[in-house]
Amino acid sequence: MENQVHNEDATKQQIERLLSELTFAQQSYDEWRTSQPSDLDQKRSAWLSIRDRQHMYDADVLRAWKAQEPGLASKPEIIAVKQKIASLQSELAVAQAELVRLVDLGTPFEVYKRAVDGIESMIGGIVQRLRKGRIEAALVSTYGHSNFAKLPRAMTDAARLHPSVVEVDIFAFHPKLAKLRESQITGAVVDNAATNAGEALVRLRELVSDA
Repeated sequence: MENQVHNEDATKQQIERLLSELTFAQQSYDEWRTSQPSDLDQKRSAWLSIRDRQHMYDADVLRAWKAQEPGLASKPEIIAVKQKIASLQSELAVAQAELVRLVDLGTPFEVYKRAVDGIESMIGGIVQRLRKGRIEAALVSTYGHSNFAKLPRAMTDAARLHPSVVEVDIFAFHPKLAKLRESQITGAVVDNAATNAGEALVRLRELVSDA
């Protein structure tokens, strides 16, 4: 008998707790509902229909969908958190872009090596452009134009043997880095290549100045 009374008291207490919980939930909802738009139920139905049409297996996708629930999405706490996330994502994007820039830039050694490698490749182009220009100048000086198609081969060959062209032809420059593997390129190798390229540029400058 005593156990029966104890069990019924416990049941009564549980019922009272549940009634209290239900009343509190109803009151909280009624208070919240007054601040929501009149079409909240329609918006919520439209929001739920997204779940009906899509299978959301990814937890992040599901969480993002839940955060869009009408009513929930308008809560100041939710808005504040979303704004914080957006701010952090923007900050992260800026930081990631800076990391990419720094990695692409590399160390001062990488910058030095790229500069020397680029100059080595440009010297060949400068020599070819200089040679072409001097051949054309020799043709214009001798025949009044540089249209190769209108001149016999012997004449264009003669222009190629002009002293101003020959002095470009005998200009010698051998790049140091182009044929090396990355693992072979050390600071000393780049220094040697830089010296070699610098000397070539000085000779080219003198060649142009003397013309």
